[in-house]
Amino acid sequence: MSKHSRTKLVPPKMEPENQVLETIEESIVLEQKEEPTLPELDMEIQCPKCNETMELCSSFDKLAYSCEYCHFSLECV
Repeated sequence: MSKHSRTKLVPPKMEPENQVLETIEESIVLEQKEEPTLPELDMEIQCPKCNETMELCSSFDKLAYSCEYCHFSLECV
């Protein structure tokens, strides 16, 4: 076999409908691999001690709700 008689293997051209279906299938697979999301925290909740509004506060390593009225604090675990 000579160098000039080599042929390249080229994948057959896909029809546009097949390309769309393939893209949809790939996106479904990617969606299934995504990490589960954590539930969202409310920015404000009702204080169980005085029924006033508690606001979400954060520090470097934890989240907590703090009541400015009675100074009650709830840490998020």
